[in-house]
Amino acid sequence: ETELFSNRSFDPVEHLWIAQMMNTHPRLKVKHHVELYSSLTFHVPALASHYVKVYNDDDVRQALVYAQSNDLEILILGGGSNMLFHNDFEGLVIKMNSKGVDVLSDDGRKLEIVVEAGEDWHEFVLTSLENGWGGLENLALIPGCVGASPMQNIGAYGVEIKDVFSWLEAIEVKSGQLKRFYLKECKLEYRESVF
Repeated sequence: ETELFSNRSFDPVEHLWIAQMMNTHPRLKVKHHVELYSSLTFHVPALASHYVKVYNDDDVRQALVYAQSNDLEILILGGGSNMLFHNDFEGLVIKMNSKGVDVLSDDGRKLEIVVEAGEDWHEFVLTSLENGWGGLENLALIPGCVGASPMQNIGAYGVEIKDVFSWLEAIEVKSGQLKRFYLKECKLEYRESVF
């Protein structure tokens, strides 16, 4: 394991968010030469030269700092479905492990829920059924994590994520800024999105 930050210096004006991260947040540990087999639904052997689990936005930003300071490509990994490696990955695999399902509002007719990117999609559908939150029933048994659901506008049996989706928040890789994308901005089409 190595510490997240290298000794490479950054221009504090050009990379203000990096300087802030280095001064205000604990350091993540990045593992080296990690076997990805158990994280992939195809279970094909592959190694990640660098690997880190992230649990919140600050962790993601720290991982991005590590990748930038070490000139590494990044790969975001959720549930590992739709991922088939034919070689080892020479870069930083950022494994999304953020968890949480929070009700923002419920007026009896409309419900707004925020779900973290690392939540298992099928488990979230089951949670919605257990709580009587209608709309996701047809999307059960789709593999992957919630964070990947808008990427290709997942769908099944006449229902797509765009039918129940309001917005998402994503961190811009270059700036570390959190940006909200509303439904229209995501341009969700059949197995397609702006992402």
